[in-house]
Amino acid sequence: MSTLGIFGVDYKSASLDVRERLTFLKKDIPATLKKLHNYGLAREAVILSTCNRTEIYCVSPNIELVINAIGEIKNICPKTVISKHAYIYTEVEAVKHLFRVTSGLESMILGETEIVSQVKDAIFIAKESGMLSRQLSGLFQIALSVEKDVRSSTDINSIAVSYGNAVLKIIYQHFSDLSNESILFIGAGNMMRSIAPYFKNINCRRKTIVNRTLAKAEELASKIGGNGLGLKYLASEIENYNIIVICCYSNTPILELGLLDNLLKQSNQLLIMDLSVPLVSDSHFSLNKSVRFFTIDDIARVISICKHKKAQKLLLANQIIEKRLLDYEKWMRKRELSPIIRALRDNAEEIRLQVLSDAKRQLISGQNNEEVLTELSIKLMNKLIHAPTVNLCSRNLETQDELMNLLCDLYNLKVEN
Repeated sequence: MSTLGIFGVDYKSASLDVRERLTFLKKDIPATLKKLHNYGLAREAVILSTCNRTEIYCVSPNIELVINAIGEIKNICPKTVISKHAYIYTEVEAVKHLFRVTSGLESMILGETEIVSQVKDAIFIAKESGMLSRQLSGLFQIALSVEKDVRSSTDINSIAVSYGNAVLKIIYQHFSDLSNESILFIGAGNMMRSIAPYFKNINCRRKTIVNRTLAKAEELASKIGGNGLGLKYLASEIENYNIIVICCYSNTPILELGLLDNLLKQSNQLLIMDLSVPLVSDSHFSLNKSVRFFTIDDIARVISICKHKKAQKLLLANQIIEKRLLDYEKWMRKRELSPIIRALRDNAEEIRLQVLSDAKRQLISGQNNEEVLTELSIKLMNKLIHAPTVNLCSRNLETQDELMNLLCDLYNLKVEN
């Protein structure tokens, strides 16, 4: 029997190094989902992989086997690494966790909205991979509905400190005056699109967006009063900047030591913020005394939120989620009842068609219409109650009492003693 389960790691349970090792690029997710299906480990599965978390939601007969498979795919020992840092939830607890994740309650920045598009992307990939069926599809649709309820009822976004604010805060801690500094943004994805606009009114010497797709770089650059360039110009342009913010996906490092040799010789105030997971900067930057190097985990440390307001919003959000958990349980119960309801209707339909067919033959043979209708109604009644009546009478006394109560409840019967 398959059950709903989820396991994953996030910024609270695992270090950046562990999260990097478990991160899935979008292009790699379909193949992983296919393996889970081909191995017979999961009937349905969704992989949600962001800079702060990697989670696998699945309908599986054994979630431990799914964990082992992911460990094999990622070349990570499930016992020494995954089990040590991962959280595992099943059934209602898994549903509750998904509701919280989708609503931004488990995000590094409380209430952030980027997670919604990331969840939708994960759903789309699972659907395209043939790993999204009725149970997970319905669950994720309910989760997105819960997210709307939480945000509209709590206004939780109003207390979310943005990534953009956090990045600016770190920069200002090292450069009190930005008028003579140049800032280079590498990447134009969702996170960078949320960060870059905070630099629109920042007075600095130069602001440039570099991205693989030039059109996206130019579009984002136009919003902050900067320049947009293709990634091929990175090597020739990078020496003109001493503040570099990078956030993108890549299997190989984009910022390598050799790329910044001349810049490191010229400046002792180079600030690099690599918000990618996995990191796309050379790991040796963190050891270089000329570089102030920050990761997404460093961003988390500078985020502060009003505790009183946060507590109030969270209390209301949790109340909404608890209520919607009851809705989910009703939905699941209805799904469980669907086969028996369908069988009941099919049986009644078979009886109806049989009685109707007999009546039509009688009418064609010239029998009286009223007599035919009367006989039809009697036959229909007798056939519909035949099986329940026979089964009721054939049971023992204890079972009869239970069935009588059940029949009275189902048919709203009032029995006079």
